[in-house]
Amino acid sequence: MIVKHIRKVMVSVVAPLLLSVTTAAAADPAKPTIGVVVPTLAAQFWNNYVDFMKKGADELGVDLVVLNADNKPDQMVKALEDLVAKPADGIIFTPYWATAARGLTLAKDANIPVILTDSYPDFDPQTARFPNYKAFVGPSDEDAGREMAEALFAAIQPDASGKKVIGVVNGTAGTSVAIDRRKGLEDALKSHPEAVVAGEVDGNFVRDTSQTVFESLYQGHPEIKGVWAANGGTATGVMTALKNAGKQPGKDIFVVAMDLNPENVEAVKSGELLFDIGGHWLQGGFALVMLYDEIKGHAVPKNADNVKLKLLPLTKDRVAQFEADFPAGVPPYDFKAHSKTYTSDAAAASFELKYSK
Repeated sequence: MIVKHIRKVMVSVVAPLLLSVTTAAAADPAKPTIGVVVPTLAAQFWNNYVDFMKKGADELGVDLVVLNADNKPDQMVKALEDLVAKPADGIIFTPYWATAARGLTLAKDANIPVILTDSYPDFDPQTARFPNYKAFVGPSDEDAGREMAEALFAAIQPDASGKKVIGVVNGTAGTSVAIDRRKGLEDALKSHPEAVVAGEVDGNFVRDTSQTVFESLYQGHPEIKGVWAANGGTATGVMTALKNAGKQPGKDIFVVAMDLNPENVEAVKSGELLFDIGGHWLQGGFALVMLYDEIKGHAVPKNADNVKLKLLPLTKDRVAQFEADFPAGVPPYDFKAHSKTYTSDAAAASFELKYSK
């Protein structure tokens, strides 16, 4: 087992699978330990997610322990077991691979509150079964998937038979994220009978896998004129595959995506990526505020325990405005101003991303 020691305030902490930590020289009862488990740090999106949470931990006064599941279901469970054994005062995790019930049970037995992000199970927060499941914070994936599809269909010129032929590269099979984004695509397809799906593959939300599976899909279906890619890394893999095939993304074949990763923003700017939508990596910071307040005695209200974020769309004509409103992709956010522990009349932890004009 490889353990990475990170010194932030004159101390090193050892924990299985430890990737990042903000800590103090000795345990401080006023400074809670919050554990975070992410599906993979091989994806830029999850690094953005963690970086925003680190900023929040510094501002709020939180020992933040970040563990990487490395796209492995058993490692996700092992990381949760480690956080429960630590013990953490609270846990935030993304329940890919149907790990929600297992993780929540582990935490429930140890009386640890949990907030889930990005992907949700088929049961609600704050029920008798899992009273420790305090909230869900994640994107409105179905809406995003629909917007991606609508932008793609509008850009493609119909072939001689009047059809607009697309390929689909989905995300991690079985996750609510992949399922809901695909539902959004399906809704758009119902409204656009001229749009035809030549084939679908699973890219597992990562670049290399997406590149490989799309290469095979495109070889079998060279009639494809547009690609609906489930996230930013997937789109990057698809665009690489197209270039390797001698095609120019944005000219020969259109690609749409989701995440607003910096490299995808640049791709929109250059015209290679037709459309992107996102900003939901902020969900981790929003969840951190909510869980911090829960630990400090400010319970998440039942009417605010299921947060679905409306995301920010980006096309080439909006890039300049996006860069002006969100330098480095980050909107202004004062963690203490959104925390009821610090600000009694604090606004909700989450907000909708919007352009200023």
